[in-house]
Amino acid sequence: MLRASFCCSGFGPLGRTVRTLAVLGTWSLALLFPASHAFAQDKNALEKVQQKGVLTVALYKDFAPFSDDGKGIDVELAKALAAKLGVQMSPLWFNAGDDVDGDLRKMVWRGTPVGYGPADMMMHVPVDPQYMAKVDQAKIFGAYHRERFAVGRNLDSLPTLENLEPFEKLSLGVEGESMGALVMLSADGGRYRDKLKIFKNTEDAVAALKSGAVAAVLGQQGELESGVGADKRFAIDLPPNQLLKMQQWRIGLAVKAENVELYKALDKAMAELLADGTVTRIVEASGMKHRQP
Repeated sequence: MLRASFCCSGFGPLGRTVRTLAVLGTWSLALLFPASHAFAQDKNALEKVQQKGVLTVALYKDFAPFSDDGKGIDVELAKALAAKLGVQMSPLWFNAGDDVDGDLRKMVWRGTPVGYGPADMMMHVPVDPQYMAKVDQAKIFGAYHRERFAVGRNLDSLPTLENLEPFEKLSLGVEGESMGALVMLSADGGRYRDKLKIFKNTEDAVAALKSGAVAAVLGQQGELESGVGADKRFAIDLPPNQLLKMQQWRIGLAVKAENVELYKALDKAMAELLADGTVTRIVEASGMKHRQP
């Protein structure tokens, strides 16, 4: 779920927007708060979750098949993680902001000015070493799936797809503000710009593909798999563009950086859910293929 600004930060695209946190005063804070105090705070976060019997989880709105209308892959995974801790899962829904930094700030370590959040944990966070090295306030971990770009195409309109040339004449749907949209707007000197159809999200673009309004859709492979399922009218391929074909990214979890004990418990829980096949079952129940992180 990453947009153009994520890719511009060196991540590669995800479908929605991705984003960078500033690092302030780490050394001076360490002097003010000794390690023993920090450990007490770490332990407190896990204890508080267990004492109240609820793990509050930040989930993106309108992001099928991961989290939409109260259901989805991330929702079911969050419930499974909470069960591993012996508690219930309580969702904290939010709209994607301009970048991932802002989402982490609102939902993981600070909360909003009006008191919404932060949650105990956030789902669907980019697990990228370069990005993680820049983030001091959040601990990112627990990768559970790997995503990439793909093209879903109508086989009657587009029996094969060996290059981008067909999109000089055939319409291609993309999500607005995504890396896919940016690449296609500028590819080959803008040759495909006139046939590019911009949609609010990939779900809407897939609906247009099914109705015949567009010949193909460029988006996250998982969203395309979930959208067209086993419908024999369509095929899903890697995009015939080297920049998009190369891009892959892992998605995982985030907690406030100081909540080390909560991080350890959730990291262990996710490892167990991956090992026993729970993650694969949840992902593939949506019509997606699970790609091991």
